[in-house]
Amino acid sequence: MPEYLTPGVYFEFVDAPPVVRGVRTDIAGFVGLAERGPLNEPVQIESWRQFQATFGGFVSYGYLAYAVKGFFENFGRTCFIVRIAGAAAASAMLTLKNDDGPTGVDVIQLTAKNEGVWGNEIAIDLRPRPTARQFTLVVTRNGRDRELFQSLSVEPKDPRYFERVINQGDERTAASEWIAATVAGVIPGTDLMPNPAKSGLTNGMGSLAGGKDGIATLTKSDFLGDLDPFATGKKGLRAFERVDAVAIVCIPDIHVRPAPTPPQVPPPAEPPRDPCIPGPAVPAPATLNPAPSEQPPKFEADEIADVQRAMIEHCELMKDRVAILDAPVDSAGRPLTISGIGSWRRRFDSQRGFAALYHPWVKAVDPLKLEGNQLRAVPPCGHIAGLYARNDFAIGVHKAPANDELFWAEDVAAGINDEAQGVLNPEGINCVRAFPGRGIRVYGARTVSSDPDWRYVNVRRLLLMIEEAIDEATQWAVFEPHNFILRQTLALSISGFLETLWQQGALVGDTRDEAFYVKCDDTTNPPKSINDGKIITEIGVAPTHPAEFIVFRIGRTVEELELVER
Repeated sequence: MPEYLTPGVYFEFVDAPPVVRGVRTDIAGFVGLAERGPLNEPVQIESWRQFQATFGGFVSYGYLAYAVKGFFENFGRTCFIVRIAGAAAASAMLTLKNDDGPTGVDVIQLTAKNEGVWGNEIAIDLRPRPTARQFTLVVTRNGRDRELFQSLSVEPKDPRYFERVINQGDERTAASEWIAATVAGVIPGTDLMPNPAKSGLTNGMGSLAGGKDGIATLTKSDFLGDLDPFATGKKGLRAFERVDAVAIVCIPDIHVRPAPTPPQVPPPAEPPRDPCIPGPAVPAPATLNPAPSEQPPKFEADEIADVQRAMIEHCELMKDRVAILDAPVDSAGRPLTISGIGSWRRRFDSQRGFAALYHPWVKAVDPLKLEGNQLRAVPPCGHIAGLYARNDFAIGVHKAPANDELFWAEDVAAGINDEAQGVLNPEGINCVRAFPGRGIRVYGARTVSSDPDWRYVNVRRLLLMIEEAIDEATQWAVFEPHNFILRQTLALSISGFLETLWQQGALVGDTRDEAFYVKCDDTTNPPKSINDGKIITEIGVAPTHPAEFIVFRIGRTVEELELVER
């Protein structure tokens, strides 16, 4: 204590209890098929425009782009994308050769940045300058977008060494967005100058080839990844085990099926020739929407059910996210009947409500106009995830995501009336309905749990948020001395957080004691627990529904902190 000798008013600063703050529950994770982009790598996306730049646009053989578009159109803000493909996926390539030998020797390998037919749209224009041992490379995609790399050198010590400039960029140019360059078949330092005549180019121009989407070889394992818990290089759904931020999980493309061919669209007019780019312009491709070179398989009902069960198991394992399940369609692509969707619902039961099932699909404007249709029926999970996020930001995670309009949805694939919903709602099937004058609305907020305490989506997600927030904010307590001060600090910081939630309307009760309690004293910490290095804080909360207390315990062992629901 400081010593005060003169009368007056003095201020002392003391440590306040650590503050527990809410965590984001709006961030969605999507697993699916895309035109391009890295495979099995979670990529954070903040807008539809960013998704297009990274993963491309709509494709006839998948629903991922539609789901992500639906997410952002319904005011979602952040999501993670894991692009998957079958084993046959391959990147487009082009090998440049030099003069040695009758057919030349491989010297430079140009490879599309990632797998897919999209890489076959990449064209190059090679302009050597043999006297300077340099060359210029113009890379064109879709006949419109260009990248220019000038004065590239074949000498590894040169600042303009081709491999370094194309792959990493320098002060004069950014790295290529579309291709990667590697030394192909000779030792660096030898005569590496590429020769267009020996490289199979025409007037110095050529295209990458051999890119494959790999969708024809797609299996359910590509969606789920290796189920071995000790496997390295996690793929598919398991890639999200590395992303703590994900709070909502969606897999729309397990419902893929062979798709009709998009109508052929004439190519755009060739843009004006850039006089700064040497050589002739690279011609545009014949069409913008070529027929897909592969078609996806049609997964059987049991395979779809396996993937959706795996989504539930993933969420139950991670304990910080929920799954949005899309009702399947029948073998002809039609929505399931009332009895059919009821039978599908009975395939699942997440005792603590880690998943919700939605039926039917929604119809959205289709830029591809497949078979001349202006609308396409798509799984609703992306739209629903966007609704979750919209409610989280506008009101809070405790608000039930129901009786709210879905945007970028023109119709539903099947009409649901009050009588049908009276059958489906008690089964835990959330209906998406079209109301005249009110738009397309979600008319249900139930989980696939048979336990009444975990019947509602908002209750499950609220408790997950509370647990995650407390878990992150109390990690400091590990290895702290177990004494009265530690107990009181934990109780005060957690109580302050819960009181804020109560004041926001997330908890039921006219008083604090009716809404929540926090207990960290001798009754929760007997001598044996203390001797074992444990500190137990018991927390009870009364969510907006049901009114009963749901209790969980936060416990510190010698080296870790854990939360357990009761």
